Amino acid sequence: MANKFPFIKSINFVLQIIWYLQLLFLFALIVVSVLIITDSPIVDRYKLKGFRVQFQRINLDKSIAGSTIYLSNGEGRLHNTKTGDKFILYRIFSVFVDAFLYTLIVLWLKKVFKCLESGDFFIRKNGVYIKRIAYAVIGITLLPDLIDYFINLQVANVLKIDNLIFKARLNFDFRSLFLALLLFVIAKVFIKGAEIKEENDLTI
Repeated sequence: MANKFPFIKSINFVLQIIWYLQLLFLFALIVVSVLIITDSPIVDRYKLKGFRVQFQRINLDKSIAGSTIYLSNGEGRLHNTKTGDKFILYRIFSVFVDAFLYTLIVLWLKKVFKCLESGDFFIRKNGVYIKRIAYAVIGITLLPDLIDYFINLQVANVLKIDNLIFKARLNFDFRSLFLALLLFVIAKVFIKGAEIKEENDLTI
């Protein structure tokens, strides 16, 4: 089957490389987290303490002809040398959740293409794997944004800076949610097709 569809074998090879890279990345995140928790001098906290924030308004000191000048509805990276390590750990946790879900997606894709490589297309296992991928896509769409939302809430409550108004807003990617729904439909087709095939095999 792999000789008939050489792209399947190629995709399997690429997924295998991505799989190992994802595992390496997750391991690196765990190591960095441990070094931060143990207060190791190896990690430069000042480089890690910048984190993404959203702001409603930044009032600028300068004015033109009596007009007030301000920036509104933007994003940036806030750096504060007195910020505690918890914000760094929050950020690492958000990245870890995102990377972990991507790793699961790669794992299940590997399983799907392994079945395809052996010639098993419309089987129940493939439908189950695709359904799990759909759940992981929903997780990637929602969880990191929820974590960032709570980080911004913490920042708004802890840090008070003149001329700057923080905001915490959920930014969900609805296109990814639509993709997850499409994957659910495809999974249902695979599972239903496998059920029909099993029923036909029993009647023969």
